[in-house]
Amino acid sequence: MSKKKQSVRRKKQAAASIGLSPAEMRTNTGAADALAPLVERDGGAVLGAYRDPFGGKPVLIVSLPIDRVEPTPYQRDPSDPHVKRLMTVIETLDRFLDPLIVVRHDDRYWTPNGNHRLQAMRRLGAKAVVALLIPEAEVAYQILALNTEKAHNLREKSLEVIRMARALADDTREPE
Repeated sequence: MSKKKQSVRRKKQAAASIGLSPAEMRTNTGAADALAPLVERDGGAVLGAYRDPFGGKPVLIVSLPIDRVEPTPYQRDPSDPHVKRLMTVIETLDRFLDPLIVVRHDDRYWTPNGNHRLQAMRRLGAKAVVALLIPEAEVAYQILALNTEKAHNLREKSLEVIRMARALADDTREPE
């Protein structure tokens, strides 16, 4: 007999019982405050700061020069048809409404979630992009959880994991 896979049921939460209130979201940006002068030095502009409504972690909303933003080196390659579809939508709406997620890496900004949008804006000739700047650099390694707009296949997941492992090994390697 084959066993039937049981799904784990998530406990139902009462409405509006988790996270921060609107007033709590606008206070105590903490670690993000140290990033603001770096953004300005890098040619960007801080547009606002807040604490995310679920976990209360600090976030800066920033405008960055597009040439300072690049995908993390270990994520999947962009899909040309997907980039072209995004370009068409951005041109049709005459708006870029979905900010990238970025972390600061040296004097650059890595996007673990937003490479297709970044590539579309580059091809359209944009000078800048709007991004949510996360102070914790480890978010860059959570790419598989963040990328939900296009499901990864097994090959893409494997390639990303290999690239991440190599990058982590390079970051933690002791000099001989």
